[in-house]
Amino acid sequence: MKRSLAIVTLVILALTVPASMLAQQNSKAEKEVRAVLAQSDQANLKGGAEAVAIDDKILTDDWTRIPPNGAALTKADILNGFKAGQTKYDSLQHSDVKVRIYGHTAVVTGVATEKGMRLGNSFSGKTRWTRVFVKQGGDWKIVLFQSTTLAEPAKQ
Repeated sequence: MKRSLAIVTLVILALTVPASMLAQQNSKAEKEVRAVLAQSDQANLKGGAEAVAIDDKILTDDWTRIPPNGAALTKADILNGFKAGQTKYDSLQHSDVKVRIYGHTAVVTGVATEKGMRLGNSFSGKTRWTRVFVKQGGDWKIVLFQSTTLAEPAKQ
């Protein structure tokens, strides 16, 4: 009886310790991903050379952005837009941000209320977005950003 109890106790410990370690790792990874998201917001709000420097560091070389119009923009498109002064955010606020960690990949979703100019076109309103992050060389980087315009509520 004592032997069975000892085996059961060891099995339970073996199952719970990795789960608690994983939770701690995910908590740390979530904080790191949220920090990169904050850097991205700062870059967008600063614009110009500062945005180029930050985005060049936190975006993967094969980064893709799919804006509400369905276009596929590259890292070079975005960096060139900031360099030329054609991309600048006047305001940017996030809500409903959720971070899910899957090993060296993170999927982050949220809602943005934003106003500004992107590649020479003005925009404002709310979008629901998804960003995919990957951990490369010890750093979290954004590999994909997709956003969809949220419809304004019907007026009654």
